[in-house]
Amino acid sequence: MLSQEDVNFIENSLSYEDKVSLIFLLYGHRNPQYALQILTVAGRASASEETNFLVDWMNYVHQSSDWEEELLEVLTIMEQNLLLLRAGYDDEELRLKFFPRTAEIAFFVHPMPKGLYHFCERLQDKDASNLINQLQRSAGIPLQQNQYMEIALLHLICNENIQLGMKQAGQESNLLLLTAACKAAELYDENDFLKSIVSHFNRHICKRSQEQSDASIKKIPNTADVSGRHSPSVSVIRKVQTTESPLESYPFHPERAGIVLLINQFSFYRETNPELIELLPARPLKDRKGTEVDKNALINLFTEFGYALVLEENNTHHQILQAVQHAVQRIKPMHYSLIVCLLSHGQEGKVFGSNSIPVEVKAIQQLMAHERLTGKPKLLIVQACQGADVQSAVPIPNHEHDGLAGEERTASVFMDFLVAWSTVPGFASIRHIEKGSWFIQELCTKLRQLYESEHIMDILTAVINDVASKRGYGNECMVPIVQSTLSKKFYFHRRV
Repeated sequence: MLSQEDVNFIENSLSYEDKVSLIFLLYGHRNPQYALQILTVAGRASASEETNFLVDWMNYVHQSSDWEEELLEVLTIMEQNLLLLRAGYDDEELRLKFFPRTAEIAFFVHPMPKGLYHFCERLQDKDASNLINQLQRSAGIPLQQNQYMEIALLHLICNENIQLGMKQAGQESNLLLLTAACKAAELYDENDFLKSIVSHFNRHICKRSQEQSDASIKKIPNTADVSGRHSPSVSVIRKVQTTESPLESYPFHPERAGIVLLINQFSFYRETNPELIELLPARPLKDRKGTEVDKNALINLFTEFGYALVLEENNTHHQILQAVQHAVQRIKPMHYSLIVCLLSHGQEGKVFGSNSIPVEVKAIQQLMAHERLTGKPKLLIVQACQGADVQSAVPIPNHEHDGLAGEERTASVFMDFLVAWSTVPGFASIRHIEKGSWFIQELCTKLRQLYESEHIMDILTAVINDVASKRGYGNECMVPIVQSTLSKKFYFHRRV
């Protein structure tokens, strides 16, 4: 539990720039006018002079049981790792809890200020100055070029040029003025970023509004007259319901979840069949140390979601295809989905059998695209390289990658399909020899923490965001890629 002394220590360990961000995240949606007053006072104070606005905020929201979690989430978003450590908190644990780099997802803070904070962090000084000029012309607010972007945003919020929205009240967010200014300033990536966070926030508002509308419709009595005709008002309501319904969700229940096939390739040998030798990679494939951690994480996760597990290990290229075919044949009409997880070495569009012969991933997809799975979601999760390129060629003691260079690229062309690769084509996939792969570990963490509120595509967005922010000891990095033809939202549920 944070004490007043802890809060004082946190506040007076921050620079004025950090205080601007902190006040924006804490007060931006509550009282932006007061936030501007606080920042005016803080800006006039000398570097050695203490301020106490954070203690005031603590007293202001102390009746809320979540105030401490909100403050910790804000500090984690701001990446005040050293400060959190000095205050006695595990910064890594907080990152796993709050997903600070995923702009669309927030737990205790308002998601729109969080998204706007990330927006400000993306801007170069020159771009921020140009944007403030554009906003001054379009909004007519006397903004200053040397202002912090968060302060300019607070002015816009106060004048209702920016509407953050409120989920509880069903109020949508509106950043049209800001997105228009980004477009005028030729900040097209930032414009797309803002549209993304608004869309994510408003999508949940629309979903809640639809649920409330559905509930009210159910309460409307049957007003049919003796001839069986309905009154016009009821007909109109039903028409609106059918034409403006949100995207549907695939049915799912953990008692009938389906099959998860996990193919875990640990050790490899060189095929001796003369007809296949020409398919062998130039160099022998190393054992995949750390894959056991990934295997156990996936088993525990999908077992909790009710899936029947089929585990295959060290399969040859032919056995991989056989295993997929057998898993498909085990799908019954009552099952809701099929998931195939491939953990192996790879190259673009291919994974290796234990005999070092590659299998095309699109051949696996063709087997999964069986008529008995029509209309059911089919997920293919691939932890393997799609090439040999890495951010840095410096060898490191605890990280390896899963593959070689290659040529062919694959893409999903089947309905209700999702293929999630650990890395984009042409690049290596990083695996820690003790802790497992970055991609699989983040995937399991995000699924376990977000499955109750988010569907699979939004969860994978969070996975991509966090994996892309990781760095190896030699500054290696990687970016997962998702290809989807899912036609509905796919939510998991855990066994009771």
